[in-house]
Order: sequence, then structure tokens, then C-alpha cells
Amino acid sequence: MKQACTDCAASYDISQDEQDFHADMEVPAPTQCPNCRFVRRLNERNARNLYKRKCDLTGRDFISPYSDVPFPVYHPDEWFTDKWDEYDYGKEVDWNRPFFDQLEELLHAVPRQGQFICPGTIENSDYVNCAGYLKDCYLVAETDYNERCLYGNRVFHNQYVVDCSNIYNSELCYECVDVRKCHSLRYSIDCDTCSDSYFLKSCIGCRDCIGCMNQRQKQYMLYNEQLTKEEYARKKAELNLHSHDGVQAVRKKATAFWSLQPHRYVQMEQVQNCSGDHLYDSKNAHDCVDCSDLEDCKYCARVFSVKSAMDYTSWGDKSEKMFQCGSCGDNCYNLRYCTTCTTNCSDLTYCGHCTGCKDCFGCIGMRKKRYCILNKQYNEKEYRSLCKRLTEHMQSTGEWGEFLPKRFCPFGYNETIAAEYFPLTKEEALAKGYKWKNTHDELPNVEKVIPAEKLPQSIADVPDDILNWAVTCEETKRPFRIIKQELEFYRQLDIPVPHFHPDERHRRRMELRPSRIFYDRNCSKCGKEIATTFAPDRPETIYCEECYLNEVY
Repeated sequence: MKQACTDCAASYDISQDEQDFHADMEVPAPTQCPNCRFVRRLNERNARNLYKRKCDLTGRDFISPYSDVPFPVYHPDEWFTDKWDEYDYGKEVDWNRPFFDQLEELLHAVPRQGQFICPGTIENSDYVNCAGYLKDCYLVAETDYNERCLYGNRVFHNQYVVDCSNIYNSELCYECVDVRKCHSLRYSIDCDTCSDSYFLKSCIGCRDCIGCMNQRQKQYMLYNEQLTKEEYARKKAELNLHSHDGVQAVRKKATAFWSLQPHRYVQMEQVQNCSGDHLYDSKNAHDCVDCSDLEDCKYCARVFSVKSAMDYTSWGDKSEKMFQCGSCGDNCYNLRYCTTCTTNCSDLTYCGHCTGCKDCFGCIGMRKKRYCILNKQYNEKEYRSLCKRLTEHMQSTGEWGEFLPKRFCPFGYNETIAAEYFPLTKEEALAKGYKWKNTHDELPNVEKVIPAEKLPQSIADVPDDILNWAVTCEETKRPFRIIKQELEFYRQLDIPVPHFHPDERHRRRMELRPSRIFYDRNCSKCGKEIATTFAPDRPETIYCEECYLNEVY
């Protein structure tokens, strides 16, 4: 079934399996294309941009993803208490008005949890978000079960990793993207079980290697050339990887070398009947990216441990029957058109920021409630009858089946994950109906400001006093600080101090990843048709799975 997207006008197909899923979820077919739906859901999640603010209930200072917003924001320790009552904001449905107008009023009135953390599991880790089970962590987001991790996103089950993204079960890693089960790995991409190496890409089981790509179970390799142990040690010393200039020289050479190697068309491991990219341990999952442990899913991103879901973005964790939801998870079941609903929620429709709720429609900020509409309590019979009538009302206004309008989102486009996957200028974002956050940096109260270009080449020459300096980013000129834990890490691994602001470092890591859009191409070796996240105008040589495996094994 072909349709034209009401957002971008592109033509898109609604396949029979999608129609069957919509019927099972009792929802109409979406009126936007998969890509526009994806961007809109990503816009619901601001994980990394945090602000100092006060709790609107107690005046307590804390860190929050919410800056200038129309609703009250509470510290999570207060939001979960009985000091306020969500029923106080309840209202009856006004059948003479569009439902979304009424829901928007509720969104602007009900207090929000001001920082997305799991209370009682965060130790000495105040500057984090979308997080749980952390100890001694700083500026990490979308993260669980970590210790001494700094400046990262999607960081899970790690110890002492810095400036990493999408890293799992690893230790003592620096500037790594999409790596798993690695130790003492630096400046590397798409690697598994590698250690004591620098600038690796698409390697598995390698150690004591530099600048390599597509290697398996190798040691003492330099740019894919086998060396003896003695040769490797001598050439490694000549590279001066302890110095800033030495690292930059190897980075430049490694990047050029990688561009000449065959690239796997997508990254998938342990999958059955799947399509997507960076997809792991999954079955019957299609057009899914950055996911693991999926079954019978489609158009999902950044979720794990999910069954029977479509158009679902961010989180997951033992969730099932999810449709058009963003930032929801932890044992959720049968949610439709919801945002930021967490922990044991089921049978929710058009709800936001609820936890532990069942059988609710159009509710905001509810905690462990059931049979509610617009935060007003009903008995089960009344609830079922009103839900049916409300669905019919929304059908008459053209609202039923549409995701939450863009105006509902409290974040600027540039604050959210959407900007990482699909960068837009301010003018482009505003033209598409998204908001924009204008920001400025306040100069830290420090003893000294130093341009990054004037930092010492080696960490050995950096004094303790750098903790009292501000460094000016080499690219953006934004000031940033070096914290004590960070300095200790650089010294332990003999790493030069970074020259870029943490946000610029994050942006550069994201640039190392391919697009999240799939393109039809042909394998550069056998000509087979493939769907890849490498755009046709990119220069890399792209191999299908069979040709790639024949190349590396």
C-alpha cells in the first residue's frame, strides 16, 4: 500500500506485515514516512544537554535536561514522593475541542521528573542523565552499570572509559565508538574483544596492533602488516603516541588507510532474518539500528530486549507490543503514541511521563494509576466507554493515529538525539516545525584561560594546576575544564589532554558512524544488491556479507 508522507511528501510503502501489526495494535496506518516518524521520536529525547536549575517544589539545586519550559520541574527525589498529587490536574474531556489541545494544557501543568535517573542507584554521579546503577561517573548519558566513566553516551557495563559512545563490557578505553568487550583500546571503531591497541576499525580479537582494519585474532600488526614483537615495539615508540602531534599524525594516516579497505555493508552479529545496522542477537527484526535482543520488530532504534514492536525508539528493556513510542521502557507492554513512560506500564495510549501505570489514555505524570483519562480517575466500565468515545472523537478531528504534535516537545531540535542522526541548521529545523535552543557559554571562574593549541604535547608535562584552568576548544572556541578524575585517567594511560570541548568530541565521534538511512547499492565486488547505511556518493568500497567474510577470513 503506497502513501505520501504528510510531512516531507515522499512516497512510502506500508507492507502487509506492517498492516497486520497495525490491525493487532488497533491503530490506523501512519501518515508520515518511516524516516519522518523516526526523527520526530528522536526529538523527544534530550540525553546529553544538561542545565543547572532549581527544583520547583523545594528550591533544591540539581542538573536537568529541562531549561526554559512551561511546566514545573521537580528533582527526582521529590517527584516520586507524595508531596504532590497528579489528580489535582485532572480534567474531564471537552468534546467540543480537539483532544491534542486538551492534552497540551495538561503537559504544561503537571510536574515533570527533572532528571531521568534510577533513584538509589547513583553514587557520586550527579552530572548524568538517562542513567542507573552508576558510581563515580561524570557527564555520561543513556547509561547503566558503569564505574568511573566520563564523557560518553550509550555506555553499558564498563569500568573507566572516557570519551566513548556505544561501548559495552569494556575497561580502560578512550575515544572508542561501537566497541564491545575491549580493554585498553584507544581511538577505535566497530571492534570486539580487542586490547592494548590504537586506531583499529572492524577488528575482532586483536591485541598490540595499530592502524589496522578488518583483522581477526592478530598481534603485532601495523597498518595490516605483520611485524615481530621487537619490530612492533620499535615502530610504536617512533610514533610518539604519548604526544598530541603523534596521535594526530597516526589518526590521519589510519583514516587514509581505512578508506582503501573494504567496508562491511552493515554491522550485524548473531542475527536471523534481520535487516538494519549495528544490530545484534536478534530475530525477525527489520530496518532497525543500534539495537540488540529484538524479535519481530521493525523501524526500531536504540532499544534492547524488545518483542513485537514497530516505530519504537530509545530504551526497551523487556518491553513488548510497542508502537510509535519514544523514550519508554523497563517492562512496558502495549503502549501506543507514548513518550517517556517507564517501569511496568501497560495498555497506555497518548500518555507521557508516567510510571507504573495501566489502562490510561491521555495522562501526564501519573504514578501507579489505572483507569485514568486526562489525569481524572474513572471506574473500569466508565474508562472503557470513554476510551471508545474518545477514539471516535479523535477520528473526527483527524488526530487519531498521529504521534504527539511537534509543538508538544519541550526541547530544541539541536538539544536532542535527532540532531545527532539528522543534523539540521537552525533555519532548517524551524522550517520543519521543530524548536531551537539558543545557548551560550559562561566563562568558568578560573585562574587561567589557555588556548588548546598551547597545551603541552605530553600529559607528563601537564601540571596539577590545569584543574584551575579553562581550555579554549581548538574548533569551537568554547571553554571547557579538565576535572580531577579525567586528569588521573590521562596520566594512567599516558594520553595527551584533549584539544576539543566535550560536545565537539561527541560530535566528532558521531561523524565516525555511517548514516541511519538505508540506501540501495551494489556490492563493490560481486554486484549483489544490498541495503546499506553508506550513501552512494561516499567513497568507501562496500562489500556484501559473503564477500566481506571471504575477504577477512
